[in-house]
Amino acid sequence: MSILRVTDLDVRYGQFRAVRDVSFNVEQGEILAIVGANGAGKTTLLRALAGANPVKAGTVHLSGTDITHMPSHLRVASGLALVPEGRKLFLDMTVEENLKLGRTVGRMGDWTVERIFETFPNLVKRRHAATGTMSGGEQQATAIGRALMSNPDVLILDEVSLGLSPLVVDQVYASLEGLMTTGTTIILVEQDLSRAMAVADRVVCMLEGHVVLDSPMGATTREAITAAYFGTAPQGEHA
Repeated sequence: MSILRVTDLDVRYGQFRAVRDVSFNVEQGEILAIVGANGAGKTTLLRALAGANPVKAGTVHLSGTDITHMPSHLRVASGLALVPEGRKLFLDMTVEENLKLGRTVGRMGDWTVERIFETFPNLVKRRHAATGTMSGGEQQATAIGRALMSNPDVLILDEVSLGLSPLVVDQVYASLEGLMTTGTTIILVEQDLSRAMAVADRVVCMLEGHVVLDSPMGATTREAITAAYFGTAPQGEHA
């Protein structure tokens, strides 16, 4: 059974269909990259999965349970955590205080404050620093750590590298390497196609709100993904 199953999802802003008839499954332990140009519907999709955007039609199932209309805080308690674009930290609170907020949902699991610091060693010296005083990379690591503290079954990462320098992105991904070998199921939205292809097991490409490519990473090419990304792939080439 797929750990996450999305079927015919439709998400709207007024009459505008930002996400249209989107369907895909995510298997336990899989790393799924969702790619697409700005405005393709990626962030809207992730927010709908997390319960931040209402769903007009379609269904979302997590571990066999229908969570389509479940409030966002109950989705976190059920095992789905989103690291949103822009991080959304409490900037006046310390790293440790932000991390401990992730534990308030009460899910059992192996993630602790100390394990977060082992995974993101750049945070150790900043443990008691207000997150508003930190670099973008340190803030991103804190946001990921806070989500992990909820012990999610599915971790959703929206635009991990957005606004960060290439060097800092390298550091963030280096820290994520350990996480990606733990069997945690990850959905990753990433503008950098090379990074997405390097870490993901499967790729979904969105264009104008719908899925135009869904393929195991090993069964597609950069050229095919790029063609889907820009809408130049021949119709029917949806692996």
